[in-house]
Amino acid sequence: MSLFVDIGKDSVNKYGQELCGDNVEIRHSKDSIVVVLSDGLGSGVKANILATMTSTIAATMLQESMPIFEVVETLEETLPECQVRKLSYSTFTIVQIFPKTRRAYIFEYDNPPLVYIRDGEIIPLERKDLKFKDKHITEATLLIEEGDVMGFFSDGVIHAGLGKILNFGWQWEDASDYLLARTYDEDSKTAQDIAMQMVDTCNELYGGKPGDDTTVVVLKIEQHEYATLFSGPPFDRSKDQTIKAIFDEAKGIKIVCGGTASNIISREYDEEIKIDLDTMSEKVPPIGRMPSIDLVTEGVITIRETVNIISGYINKRYTRAVFKENNAASILANTLVNNCTHITMILGNSINPVHQNPDFPNAINSKWRITQKLIELLRTLNKSIEIIYI
Repeated sequence: MSLFVDIGKDSVNKYGQELCGDNVEIRHSKDSIVVVLSDGLGSGVKANILATMTSTIAATMLQESMPIFEVVETLEETLPECQVRKLSYSTFTIVQIFPKTRRAYIFEYDNPPLVYIRDGEIIPLERKDLKFKDKHITEATLLIEEGDVMGFFSDGVIHAGLGKILNFGWQWEDASDYLLARTYDEDSKTAQDIAMQMVDTCNELYGGKPGDDTTVVVLKIEQHEYATLFSGPPFDRSKDQTIKAIFDEAKGIKIVCGGTASNIISREYDEEIKIDLDTMSEKVPPIGRMPSIDLVTEGVITIRETVNIISGYINKRYTRAVFKENNAASILANTLVNNCTHITMILGNSINPVHQNPDFPNAINSKWRITQKLIELLRTLNKSIEIIYI
């Protein structure tokens, strides 16, 4: 069975800079996933442009199955060395994973070595040294297993605390041990959790004033976990049975959002919805429960607050604790972020007249935009989204 790659990434800019001099590019194709972390020389706008060019070129070429030497040659021709410091304009780490065949290729040029974790240990990679002109690149090939974790980062990580909290900075061994500990921490369920926690720790070591752009990328190899979410009634009522048929065949968690949508499912399954008043909150209505569906919530208000929670988590306005709150939006956000990798969204095309009432706030009148924002955020977290319009 094909494996899923959970991808998390986070960065903090060098103190005083508006743009990060590191860049991460992620590309999905039919057979592979390419993740490139590039670190541009220096900081600020110039470094950002150089890092973005490097990661974009490398990801695009590898996505098109170009050999690594052609990638490096193109980068060599496009981004020459700095004539003053005699250094390459960008360093990079490339990871290409083939989930169906469970293979991974790792290419590294002058970034700190990738950390590979398996079965509670950091395992050494059998790296080959590749020579290209005056560049020294390493290559590693291996078979991946469920539960494996890869962490790689820019040198801002190993410089953290240099001359301040730590005399010699955060050494690679220390950063590796930190990644290992976070991997098996119950508060680090996703790759995004681990990446954000590591960047936050680096920022603390810098005393809140990072001396270098700092970026962390984490990949977790997992089995597929599924969820199906139905929101909004179909324009044609004859499609109600089609929705039930989709749920009957669906794997994993089943979710219904919206009063009309839940009434349709209740009728089709001939099951009563029981309201769980323990989940009542000031912000969102309580959840409902029925035997055939794992989670039933109100529609627009709950989805809007779910978007706020997920956005706040990504932007670090909220900690993971927000997922543990006992209300409909937190429960829905926790389900979508932490308990599934593949989400099928059944979106009805019928417009609820209530949502068009001019006396209702604008947020209520924009259900479609809110749902699309939810999809966008979930894709940012590397969720595989299938949309069925009905």
